[in-house]
Amino acid sequence: MNLPQRLSDFEGCWQLNRTIRDARAGQVVQAEGQAHLHRAEDGLIYEEEVTLHIPGQPAMKGTRRYLWREEPDGIAVYFDDGRYFHRLKLGQARVSDHHDCPPDSYDAAYDFNGWPRWSVRWTVSGPRKSYEMDTEYMLR
Repeated sequence: MNLPQRLSDFEGCWQLNRTIRDARAGQVVQAEGQAHLHRAEDGLIYEEEVTLHIPGQPAMKGTRRYLWREEPDGIAVYFDDGRYFHRLKLGQARVSDHHDCPPDSYDAAYDFNGWPRWSVRWTVSGPRKSYEMDTEYMLR
């Protein structure tokens, strides 16, 4: 089975498709776009640009930016302001991690079974949020 083994395996431009099932709002949001992972001094910069399709609203643009840093057996992901976000272990078909952002809780489940296609599901719960976000990536 072909699996990502190091940070550099993610470098490049990825087409992404996202589905957000928001239980609190009672709606499903779709998004498509791309994620560019390019070299930085201390890892890779993840820059995402998507078009969001929210029911009953005009399409809108969205962006995200993270820093991915290589660790001995995985990748540490940081917010663009330098705060730690979560970690993913490499060399496995499925990995998961947890991020607390009180009062909300974020659980990530990565799937690398179809590498270089891969996906991540975020399950978010708390008093203010209740949604699942599935994102699929395909190398362009």
